[in-house]
Amino acid sequence: MHYVYFLWSEKLQKIYIGESADIIARLQYHNSGRQRFTSRGIPWKPIACIPFASRAEALKEEKRLKKLRSRPYLKQYLLTQGRKFPFSGVSPDHIGI
Repeated sequence: MHYVYFLWSEKLQKIYIGESADIIARLQYHNSGRQRFTSRGIPWKPIACIPFASRAEALKEEKRLKKLRSRPYLKQYLLTQGRKFPFSGVSPDHIGI
């Protein structure tokens, strides 16, 4: 199973969209500062994820979502499609999108 995941940076007031089979490991990688783009937004908090049967499907959706610039659409998408991370304390309603 692969996932498209959504992270929130309070510092940057931005959402990061990514794809991974292991979301927890990927979150730790983003928060370690080793990834150039996300190092500026530490700490990243998980918002939601969407499961896909294959990596190809997840990558296709990740690419589509990254091209979007509509914050209202992304918020609605997360509220209807996303599986929330219960441990993060962050939800699409709280991130100003």
